[in-house]
Amino acid sequence: MKKSLLFLVSLVFFAFNPGLFAQVTTEPAVPNASQKIKIIYDASKGTSGLKDCNCDVFIHIGAVTQGPASTTWSIVPFQWGTNDPKAKMTKVAGQANIYTYELTPDTFFDNPNGLTIYRLGMVFRNVDGTKEGKTSANGDFFVDLAQGFTVQITNPSGPSISLEEGENLTFKAQTSAPADISFELNGTEVKKASNVEVLEYAYTAASAGNYTLTAKAVQGSNTDTESVNIVVFGASEVAALPSGARLGINYISDTEVILALQAPGKKLAHVIGDFNDWKVLPEYQMKRTPDGEIFWLKLEGLTPKQEYIFQYLVDASIRIGDPYADKTSDPFNDQEIIQQNRHPGLKPYPTGKTEFQATYLQTAQDKYAWKNTSYTKPSPEKLVIYELLVRDFDEKRTYQAVIDRLDYLKDLGVNAIELMPVGEFEGNLSWGYNPSFFFAPDKYYGTKNDLKRLIDEAHGKGIMIILDMVLNHAFGQNPMVRLFNDGDYGAPTEDNPWFNRVAKHPFNVGYDFNHESKYTQAFVDSVNNYWLTEYKVDGFRFDLSKGFTQVNTGDNVGLWSQYDPSRVKIWKHIYDKIKANHPDAYVILEHLAANEEEKELADYGMMFWGNMNFDFREMAKGENKDFSWASHKNRNWNEPNLVAYMESHDEERVMWESLNFGKTSPINIKQLENAVNRNQLLTAFYFAVPGPKMIWQFGEFGYDVELNNDRLGIKPTRWNYLDQPQRQRLFKLYKEMIKLKKDHQAFNKPNKSSLSLSGAVKSIILEHPDMDVVLHGNFGLSNAGNVSLSFPRTGTWYNYFTGEEFNVSSTTVSFNLRPSEFVLFTSKKLPKPNPGIVQEDFVTSVPKEIIPAGEFKLYPNPAAQQLNVQLPEGMTAANYRIVDMSGRVMYSGESRGIDQILEFDLGNFKSGIYIFEAFDNRRVLHQRFIKD
Repeated sequence: MKKSLLFLVSLVFFAFNPGLFAQVTTEPAVPNASQKIKIIYDASKGTSGLKDCNCDVFIHIGAVTQGPASTTWSIVPFQWGTNDPKAKMTKVAGQANIYTYELTPDTFFDNPNGLTIYRLGMVFRNVDGTKEGKTSANGDFFVDLAQGFTVQITNPSGPSISLEEGENLTFKAQTSAPADISFELNGTEVKKASNVEVLEYAYTAASAGNYTLTAKAVQGSNTDTESVNIVVFGASEVAALPSGARLGINYISDTEVILALQAPGKKLAHVIGDFNDWKVLPEYQMKRTPDGEIFWLKLEGLTPKQEYIFQYLVDASIRIGDPYADKTSDPFNDQEIIQQNRHPGLKPYPTGKTEFQATYLQTAQDKYAWKNTSYTKPSPEKLVIYELLVRDFDEKRTYQAVIDRLDYLKDLGVNAIELMPVGEFEGNLSWGYNPSFFFAPDKYYGTKNDLKRLIDEAHGKGIMIILDMVLNHAFGQNPMVRLFNDGDYGAPTEDNPWFNRVAKHPFNVGYDFNHESKYTQAFVDSVNNYWLTEYKVDGFRFDLSKGFTQVNTGDNVGLWSQYDPSRVKIWKHIYDKIKANHPDAYVILEHLAANEEEKELADYGMMFWGNMNFDFREMAKGENKDFSWASHKNRNWNEPNLVAYMESHDEERVMWESLNFGKTSPINIKQLENAVNRNQLLTAFYFAVPGPKMIWQFGEFGYDVELNNDRLGIKPTRWNYLDQPQRQRLFKLYKEMIKLKKDHQAFNKPNKSSLSLSGAVKSIILEHPDMDVVLHGNFGLSNAGNVSLSFPRTGTWYNYFTGEEFNVSSTTVSFNLRPSEFVLFTSKKLPKPNPGIVQEDFVTSVPKEIIPAGEFKLYPNPAAQQLNVQLPEGMTAANYRIVDMSGRVMYSGESRGIDQILEFDLGNFKSGIYIFEAFDNRRVLHQRFIKD
């Protein structure tokens, strides 16, 4: 049998690393399915889930019978998570983390059909499976089994090897049984030994060129060989990076580019791609700067406007795309994009010529022609942000689909869109918090010019674009991770200039950036400046900003949230760098840290997410909560930089809480009409708290699909909700509250504000020279009768939603408020809400209740001088009132439980339509009548 391996040997020597490759070893080193094998597991290596566990360790093992490259376990003798003594490993005495297990594969597995066992797959666990031992890449271990007599080159055992000219490397050949072993270099024998199982050969990389090293073993009539193709490269030319060139792709002319890759500590890099048929050629070996930091190469003779897919081959072993490229080529996901024509003209991945993610370059690109370059950005406190996930905002899932709905967002009144991450992420359908390339828009949503067009069109409608930026971490496909990491997509190694090997804080996903590293700081600054400049975005919401620290808090959430001066320093640096070139950019942090820290950074100019979801969800169900933490004043901040929100992508919907868990007595909040009433109440008070606001998509019409039924999965759009009258009421209120906020400074920076939010009846009073605002609302589930509510001064006030004048003779006024009813007064008469909108859209709707015939009736109807009302049985004590169609209360009173028949003199009523309302602690009834 003859076997061949390819190793590229160049400038740097990768020594055999027991910590990387010796997580699982065997005796003998070249095991055979018919022989007894000892498996030796080091629990301190790989994912190290069993390290120092001081527990019994069990092997979960399977036979692979589908081929020598298969990873499918065909025969699995043990059940996961059981205390099976046959699966228990033996702990080596005196070794805290070394365990062994012995078996003869051909007799160990139940294999009645005599299938060939090519490999053993294995994972290690504690007794119940709550702790695991897997590879560094979090995968299964595999041990290849020799089929008969064989020889293998077991060292080097990595995927490729690099050597400097003149440097040495020892090759090791091992056999499955004692034999005569020899090494031949280009056909010439260079080492030999008889009747041995191991032979080593010290090789010297004397000069550049291609060499074949063959290990040959002879045992009687059995012969086997394995060959290694060795490519020795010359030293990289040392030369300074040309003046003006930066990291990434530098377009010099329509036919020339300079490629620059930062790879400190690496010794060799080549450019491979469409332009050289993906061959590793001497003329495409990159130069190296004198400090050893950067590799660079000038490419000439490129065809203008032609797209080229390319990669860097680093130290003859690591294939990566350019970290600064604006377009990627993906071996796993691009075919779906091509099939669905989501990115017209996308080239297929060069399958068979390379592997791993690649990137594009293209000279003489047509620049996007920006149309809307003059627009006014709202001041931070005036922002009404609409958080939006392109994937779920429209079923087309494209940038163009968002463009098509910009008029809807403009009509709603929002002045900013926060796009959940659109940078290239792993996979095609994602929230986007698994970034891989930080300068490339994700292709699934469309082209980069589609994204620019979205930003441009939004600006033309007065809508700013804020990008959700993920710079706490990157995932395994990221080139900077893969330059210094375990395996293909494993954890960063300790020498990675950008990333921590182990995250320093809780709740981390992916691989944690080291934000104290000068490499990371320069990268972050370049990412931020790029999007602000190239795409003209208006600012960022930084995901997981509390993670920007090297203070190691492990899994201690409380410690992580405490004041961290090093994190404050990091964020001031990032903020200063952004503001230096883009002084009007918005900077919003998802920090959720100690108030002392947030106050310092907020007063420095940054804005912060303020998560009020729990309080609003509780109130949506009918509970009473004090949500005064939604006010920057209550946090003792000097500036209104708190983006408090009822909902975000991370939390359940408030309407979902109302409809599924709302209280049912004395008011049934689970009924849609009552749920809308409740959510209207929450919305009015939410927008009345001064400061920037954020809406999570579809909250404006009461989206109610559960988040955690499939947290990261695609959610239905529910645009049809806008056709439902009840949900229209909520939408209209959002629209009016946003209009008030945008038009009146009292809702943004009042001279004085008073928030009384602890009781069942809550109040917000805002005072400003332009206009004062008073909002009162009943958060209880019973009628609030004759409750005294405050006004900042006497005089004439105006009910915004009804247009009614309200004369206040005392600074405290008695009100009767139904459950979820609210009133909003302004000191200045404002135009009534838009034409076609009636007061019933805003004044808490009265739920319609089916009453047996004859139990609740108004007569005569139409009425001339007198109206009679028969209340239903059981409603012997109720509040009642008559209101006109503008919402003005014409008559109010209380039934004392004596008469079921009420009489009203209508002599002073003008002709028209009126509403009679009656409500007690169980129900609310209303019915229209006509006064002749």
